[in-house]
Amino acid sequence: MRWTILIMLGAVAALAGPTTNTPGNKFEFPDRPTGPGAPVIYEHSREAGPDETFLMVGENLTTNVVAWGVSANTPAGQEYKLQAQLLKSGLLAVTIPERAQDGPFIVWVRNNTGWSTPIVLNAPQPWWCMVDGDKVRVFGRNLSRRPDFAKAFVYLRPSGKETGTWIEAKKNGKYEVAFRLPPPGEYEIWIHAGDGGEWGWGTPLKLDVAGATPSRPVVHFHGNSGAELQQVMEKLAERGGGTVLLGVGRVTFAGTLRVPSGVMLQGAGRDATTLQLVYDPTATFTRLSGTGWNHAPGAIHTPGDMMEYRLDIPQSGRWEVWVRYATDLKPWKQDGVSGNHAVSVDNGPVVPLMNMDNTGSFGAFRWSKTATLELTAGRHTLTWKNIKGGGVSLDAFLFAMDPSYEPTMTPPPTNSATVVVVQAEDCERFVSKEGKLYGGDRAALWLSGDGAGISDLTLLGNAQVNVGIAIQSAQPLAWITNGVVRNVRVADVDGKQGENCGVRARYVVHAVVRDCELWGRAPIFLSGARQCQFANNRLVSVTRFGGNAEAAILGRCDTIEECLIENNVIASPTGAEAGGPTARRMLWFSTGHGSITRNWIAGNRSEGAQFGGVAGTDQNVGEMILFEANHRTMFFGALAGADTQSVTLPKTVPRTPDEHLGSVKREQLAHDAAGNETPFWPPDTDDGTTEPPIYEYYVTVFAGRGQGQTRRVVRREGEKLLLDRPWNVPPSTGSVVAVGTAFYQNLIVGNQTTDGMTGIQLWISCIENVVSGNTIARQRKPGLFLYANGTTLASSMPRTWNRGISPLFWNLAEGNRTEECSVGALVTSGDAPNLPVEFPRALGNVLRHNSFIRNRTDGIQVNAAAAGTLVEFNVVRDALIGYHQAGRADATVFRRNHAYFWYPVNHSTNAPVAFQADHPTMTIVLEKNSIEGIHGTADRRIIELKRGQTTERLPEK
Repeated sequence: MRWTILIMLGAVAALAGPTTNTPGNKFEFPDRPTGPGAPVIYEHSREAGPDETFLMVGENLTTNVVAWGVSANTPAGQEYKLQAQLLKSGLLAVTIPERAQDGPFIVWVRNNTGWSTPIVLNAPQPWWCMVDGDKVRVFGRNLSRRPDFAKAFVYLRPSGKETGTWIEAKKNGKYEVAFRLPPPGEYEIWIHAGDGGEWGWGTPLKLDVAGATPSRPVVHFHGNSGAELQQVMEKLAERGGGTVLLGVGRVTFAGTLRVPSGVMLQGAGRDATTLQLVYDPTATFTRLSGTGWNHAPGAIHTPGDMMEYRLDIPQSGRWEVWVRYATDLKPWKQDGVSGNHAVSVDNGPVVPLMNMDNTGSFGAFRWSKTATLELTAGRHTLTWKNIKGGGVSLDAFLFAMDPSYEPTMTPPPTNSATVVVVQAEDCERFVSKEGKLYGGDRAALWLSGDGAGISDLTLLGNAQVNVGIAIQSAQPLAWITNGVVRNVRVADVDGKQGENCGVRARYVVHAVVRDCELWGRAPIFLSGARQCQFANNRLVSVTRFGGNAEAAILGRCDTIEECLIENNVIASPTGAEAGGPTARRMLWFSTGHGSITRNWIAGNRSEGAQFGGVAGTDQNVGEMILFEANHRTMFFGALAGADTQSVTLPKTVPRTPDEHLGSVKREQLAHDAAGNETPFWPPDTDDGTTEPPIYEYYVTVFAGRGQGQTRRVVRREGEKLLLDRPWNVPPSTGSVVAVGTAFYQNLIVGNQTTDGMTGIQLWISCIENVVSGNTIARQRKPGLFLYANGTTLASSMPRTWNRGISPLFWNLAEGNRTEECSVGALVTSGDAPNLPVEFPRALGNVLRHNSFIRNRTDGIQVNAAAAGTLVEFNVVRDALIGYHQAGRADATVFRRNHAYFWYPVNHSTNAPVAFQADHPTMTIVLEKNSIEGIHGTADRRIIELKRGQTTERLPEK
């Protein structure tokens, strides 16, 4: 079946669900009027059960908090008085009574002028859905009835109809439910909490199921020639596609074997059918990477490095030569590369390229007029050569007849009768000692069109290719749909001209890579994926060059959204199951050209694999599951305005003070033509540059009215950014926001990570992610590492690794087990030492029901600019410090936690510390925690509480 899935935008208010009888009891509660000056709740934790704590952020808040919830005695529900744990700087932490029944809660805060608008806890949050075979899978939070999540209530309503049908779920759970695929049609999926009446509905999802695809022809191929097989597939594609069946045996081929649109290449089994790439120096390999802006050849810094181009000149005359480049030789006390490089045409005079000063970095591109040439109409050979040395990122040449013409960065220039653009990577000859040419990738097999696939065979490559199977369109910016790689073994792909991959998927939608065995430096490489499945694969990370494998699944610097990444096994090559690592990371996803949004990352595990750097190379690697930001800040600062579902940025902004620049150089900031500092205005769509399009950005309110909320940008109208759904409370003029790429609402569930540097690492701009039920062991650094960032307060920042101003908001870590790490869990912020900290970078994060065993320093540490962190129902066994509020961390709640001290973690004679607060002036809440020694009872040698340099007993509360 062909199908599509869309998420309905906009929040669904209470009492706006389908017209049907809801399961369980319906809430009936007294009217609670609000009014001017009443409490306003901006944002809040999404869930908390009986005897659990949640956080609210807002204004005019008080400790007078009540909830209406499920009652064992009254069908209409009952009121519960909630216990306030802290109220500070607009943060209110509240605990639900232990005697309350679990389920949805309606919560109000009251002051002298009235009640707040209510908020709802524990309502279902269906985030996205996907068709998987004969079922629909829905992912989100609280998708089944609390407390046991054993029963889901799914209501399927045909679009345009007032009524639908309650359907039985095939799978129930907190984070996933599944039901049988319905007949073709358009539907709304509604999920109910099981109680609460109209207050129990979650936001609907839209499902579109089309009819079955007509059957297509099957062709049997009995030969062993790749050339003949190619012809068979192309003829079948001309007839509309179908399946080519290969028998038992081996088919040899040279060059790239292309599977066209609509064709499935199917073998007789992985151990029965083999496609073998044979070495042929004359073979033709398809160029996989198109040309475009910011694809500059790298490391062309050696004298003698040379590139040749085909140059078509439309008319004879005098042409100005512009170069788009980036360089920074200031560390080598050079002003740039003027005169270091030269061009010639048709082996004519060598003309130096001038006016090429330092641009600030090797990624800060600019145009410069560098030379003038007399050229005749027709085709020529252009040669660029490095004469004197000096590094440069050379992005493009531009030839202009008009002496007054000046190319712009946005929009980029295009060819005309008087302008000729030559992309620097689009050379016909490349000679360099250490340089790397963008687009040098070669694949053994290429799924080149919609619906192309390969299954049930083994594909063997050689040193001529660095990619086993490529899934991508022939058009650089086009997305390819429904590519399939199933039950395929890929091995012997030994090429080193680019990132070495078993399968490389670029700009793919509804792609499926399942049940495969893939060998490579990056067995799966993702560069733009939406609604795809990467599941049940055995991935063998092998060292090919330049150190060991970057990651078994590598999603680097592009969009990954609504994908299944589940039940993959990461293994080492035979003979390398122990000892030094063969892979740097297990799963690595990074922002850059896009965000990482709403993915299901579950059940992945290692098998006899070690993770980290090869000895003698960089050892700051080994993150097992890593979210790492190549962060772009479009804007940071005060809003010019906002309304229900948008924000307005200022057209120009005040000059960033020198002391606020931090990690950003002034020349990297966005400016208008008059030199005024401005927000950076991204392209409306993917324009082929490295800049993320506008719809990959998120707006997060750091301070002021609306604090703590995040919304996705869907488009821009001038200075106004339109958002995916309404604000709970719109920010106001002057509210401080950051607009950047993000890791948003990802589910990391039930993975097993062992023998690396960190277990699960959320590193910069991570919002509302869930880390649940994972097993982490034997890490050199923290088991759980949650990290915000504050290295700059500049108004914008170009794409930069591990820098920026970015949030760590509302992430949940629950039910995880870590053993033998440096720190069991670390929640912190990387703030530049000289920047002011006027608002939290980390807010509302929750660590609940986790175990941290034999960690070498702290069990749990909350540090730096973190506020409103909730730490409860955890177990720390054996650490120097059990629970630690460190640095500038504030407003942390530690309750219902165990601290066990059985065995020393080192040979220190210092007494272990159960709870420690480094700064006595920072707020810390301690309630109902337990401490035990080696006999399972209280132990006088344990320091219960250390505030600064003072030791105390834990409070009785």
